[in-house]
This record gives sequence, C-alpha cells and structure tokens, in this order.
Amino acid sequence: MGLDAVGIVSKDIPRTIRFYALLGLDLEECGGSGHFEAATDGGIRVMVDSVDLIRQIQPDWQAPSGSGITLCFLQESPAAVDDLHTRILQAGFESVKEPWDAFWGQRYATVKDPDGNQVDLFAAL
Repeated sequence: MGLDAVGIVSKDIPRTIRFYALLGLDLEECGGSGHFEAATDGGIRVMVDSVDLIRQIQPDWQAPSGSGITLCFLQESPAAVDDLHTRILQAGFESVKEPWDAFWGQRYATVKDPDGNQVDLFAAL
C-alpha cells in the first residue's frame, strides 16, 4: 500500500494541461472521458478530471474553498527553479512567491495552477 496518485479537478482542462506540461507532465486523456493522467519519474500518477466528469460521478460536487495541499516539483538545480518560474510567468500563469534561497537549504518558488492550487518548485542549494 502507498500513495499512488494525486487528483486535480479542473475547470479549464486545456490551460491545466499547458501548465503541467511546463512542469514536465505529459497528461494524456484516457478513453475520451475528460480524465487525463501522467506518471511522474517517481511513479506517482497525476490525474486531472474535468468538472463535468466529476459531476457525473458525484452530482452534488462543489469545488473546495481551500485545500491546504501543495504539489512540490523537484528541479535539478537552483538555476532550473529560476528558469522554470520565469517560463511559467511568461506562459501567463501566476506567481505566489518569487524564487528565493530558503533557510532549510533549498532554492524555492511558488506558483498557482489554473485552478488556484499552489505548486512549489525547489532544488537543493
């Protein structure tokens, strides 16, 4: 037993796919259902579902008002954190915190995906 996947519900699938492609995830649709998946290098699946699909499964589903969950993407170097942060901004997505050297020994930045989920970018200093 163990963590196998992280699910994200998206109100704008094409924009969400573009965002996560910048992070190296090649989300592919499974069966034309509005469900998309990609596997990380570590084997964890990231799943993106359309609001319509989720409402077919759970008709009274409502978007949460705040989750407190952050997806964290390891980068190969501090420069890669800076570069990815810049590319995400240039692609029209929002930054929460510009890259900085964290006191715990990592280069860190935080952005938001199209649905407002926080995504951290980090690398060892």
